[in-house]
Amino acid sequence: MLKRKLVVLIAALSLIASSGVFADNIGPGLGRELLKGKKGKVMEIIGVTLNGISSNQLFAITFGTLGYKENAQIGMAATNTFIAENLDALAGDIAKGNGEYIDTLSSMLNVSDTVAFKTSLQKNFTEIFSSPDVSAAEVSAKIYSLVI
Repeated sequence: MLKRKLVVLIAALSLIASSGVFADNIGPGLGRELLKGKKGKVMEIIGVTLNGISSNQLFAITFGTLGYKENAQIGMAATNTFIAENLDALAGDIAKGNGEYIDTLSSMLNVSDTVAFKTSLQKNFTEIFSSPDVSAAEVSAKIYSLVI
């Protein structure tokens, strides 16, 4: 389990480091609040790491705390981070075809037909999670291919 979390963390950091996002786009959470006003990739990585370690983004989105902005446009970097930070929980939701993580992902991707989206993800579960060592980046790419 620790090895998988380390792989997910490395994947998330890689996605953020290569995404070119700005520090105010690291997503809601403890990292965003503690590093408010800071700039640069190092601060982004630290902020995303703090968000991941504290596992508080879902709480922030649900209750509108820690820098969450209602109806803000979400970039791919935020979606990639969400997938990376919640890979195991998202896999569980996709396997059963429902749940809060798949609902959040559907909202982040602005999916109009959530029922069809959930059904498609569930139907393609073995393709999305093709191995126990699948990376968050691979999962993201497979999910995006189903949405587009």
